[in-house]
Amino acid sequence: MIGTLAALAAVAWTPLALAQVSDEAATAGAQGQLLADCFKGQNCLAKRTAWEHFTDDLPSCMLAARVWWSPRPAGIPVTLVTQASAERLDQLRAQCATWRGPLAAALYLPLYNPSSHELSAESKQKLQAMVAGIDELFQKSESNNSGSSCQLRLILLYELFADQKAMVLYPVNSLRNWARLMADTDLLTNIDVDMIPSVSISEVLGDAAQRAVYEEGCRTGSVYVWPAFETHCAGALYADTVAVQGKGSLPEALKKCLRRMRPKAPFSHNATNYDKWMTATEPYDITYSPQFEPWFLSWRWGTLWYDYRYRGYGKNKIVQAAAMNASGTTWRVSPDGYLVHRKHAESRVRKEFLKAKFSKKDMDALRGTVYEHVESLWRATGQELAAGSYMARLERSFTRCMDSLPWWKREQGGGSG
Repeated sequence: MIGTLAALAAVAWTPLALAQVSDEAATAGAQGQLLADCFKGQNCLAKRTAWEHFTDDLPSCMLAARVWWSPRPAGIPVTLVTQASAERLDQLRAQCATWRGPLAAALYLPLYNPSSHELSAESKQKLQAMVAGIDELFQKSESNNSGSSCQLRLILLYELFADQKAMVLYPVNSLRNWARLMADTDLLTNIDVDMIPSVSISEVLGDAAQRAVYEEGCRTGSVYVWPAFETHCAGALYADTVAVQGKGSLPEALKKCLRRMRPKAPFSHNATNYDKWMTATEPYDITYSPQFEPWFLSWRWGTLWYDYRYRGYGKNKIVQAAAMNASGTTWRVSPDGYLVHRKHAESRVRKEFLKAKFSKKDMDALRGTVYEHVESLWRATGQELAAGSYMARLERSFTRCMDSLPWWKREQGGGSG
């Protein structure tokens, strides 16, 4: 039965009538079916998202339109975990091209749906169009037999909105968590879809002896940071080129269109110690600094979840890193690989967030904005971290799903460790 399901990599289910999962539809593989089962019976039409869900820290109701799960064996036993909106599928394609293991991605579509009784024709049309676009990406990936690209595991999640204003509230942390549920390897790396991993990461993790060193470190409480760079000229394809050329090419690239990540916000990545990394041949320890927001390799069973309340823009990754640090994580930097930011259009919510941040208005005047609410959340989180009482908030539907998946039950042999 498992073999039969695994062969149905392109077959899935699309709930378009009452926004519920079809009992008869097949998904890609036994694992994909189990993930699909998590969404059975949900009626999100009655729980459409409004702005108050965000300001009141209420979880959203999300549905899965389709699951794609590659039946190909893992090129390397490390899962890259990411998330993306409809306009970032090209970024996902580029990320897959330089990664040789499973790539688990939660893809997202917000739908304004005035009716609380049925999906509108427009919503159905948009959903069908995105399914078609993802299916094309998946089929092209599956037809690549070179062994140099990823094995995709995708879930398309959609959220129904009663309030058009709220549609900017991209649920980034919820998506990160749902994507991670598709990881069944003990090592994983959470990397945003606009960050292209260097080919050298897959090369070093594909070597059993070198991977064992990373595995032992992650198993005993370390994470390994990937230094991040961004381009300031040239196009998106330049990032792809830099990711392929290797560490030795970076000194010359830094004289041209490459630079360290977010130079105007040095607290975000400078703890990485770029100068040391350029000549490092062995992993080295670093000290966490407030508002550090790295991407890293970690042990699946020791990586903290993301807090669903942080959505839209701001602090969403920072809070997870702060919680990891508070839990005693040892921060190490890998000398073997790096990430390159792939340029894309700036999101509307980011523009609004930064406009509010630099407006010089007090928080009372900004009440109800994404910026004000996220900053309020961050202050409260900081107090909980200082008191040792912080735990990431997770949706009940998510925790129920995780509890149902056999590869997330260590005592029953889930995972390879």
